[in-house]
Amino acid sequence: MNDKPIGRRTVVGGALAGSTLALASAIPATAASGSSPKRIVKAFYESYRLRDLQESWDRYIHPDAVMHVPGFDRQSWLEMDSKIVAAFDDLAITVLDQLAEGDKVATRWVLGGHHTAQFLDIPPSGRYASFTATTVDRVKDHKIIDHWSDADFTAFLQQLAA
Repeated sequence: MNDKPIGRRTVVGGALAGSTLALASAIPATAASGSSPKRIVKAFYESYRLRDLQESWDRYIHPDAVMHVPGFDRQSWLEMDSKIVAAFDDLAITVLDQLAEGDKVATRWVLGGHHTAQFLDIPPSGRYASFTATTVDRVKDHKIIDHWSDADFTAFLQQLAA
């Protein structure tokens, strides 16, 4: 196995290997208010690159949001994602695909960045790590109210500890 860090412009897994990660421009604070559920969900995921999760959550996550993932609620979801953002100085989420029907949006995205600070019990490795996820979000009042997620987080952790 190659211990050399992967460059910032390469995504592990080959889906975008050799390509530049496309990052959208900053979403204005008022953009989501009149947008479709699909645009609201995409803006939420892409806002992670701005690194201010509290602002992102205030703008895009409903106060009564339900996390349909065992062991997580709204607060613990925010806390975990804040730890991820803090440990990867160039973290970005790139939306790869989206399908929407009514107020539900299915999104396939990739999260990636260089591991530059302690994450959980793993010391900084300098390695690029990424994972893809598929999520379904339901939007109410221009904010995400329900969230389902399927991601291989174990593989992500293995990239850091390798």
